[in-house]
Amino acid sequence: MIRVILVRTLLFLVPFAIYGAYLLLARARSIIPAHDTPWTWLFVTGLSLVAASFLYVGLTEGESVKGHYVPPHVVNGRVVPGHVEQDRSP
Repeated sequence: MIRVILVRTLLFLVPFAIYGAYLLLARARSIIPAHDTPWTWLFVTGLSLVAASFLYVGLTEGESVKGHYVPPHVVNGRVVPGHVEQDRSP
């Protein structure tokens, strides 16, 4: 779980890191940016990257949908969680 949180945090911080690198290069070349820091655009871009990562994971990972769903049920006093059973082809 901590890996998932770290990956999302790093994705959010990527636009800020790129902007920071741009500022360092501009300072090294004695170029003064004529505009204020675009905090809103950096924030929106970071959130867009995080949202795109959620979409990517949601569309590419997960259990197979081929088969039929067996809801949770009780067997010998124990609860068996719901799961998808694969259809058997002859």
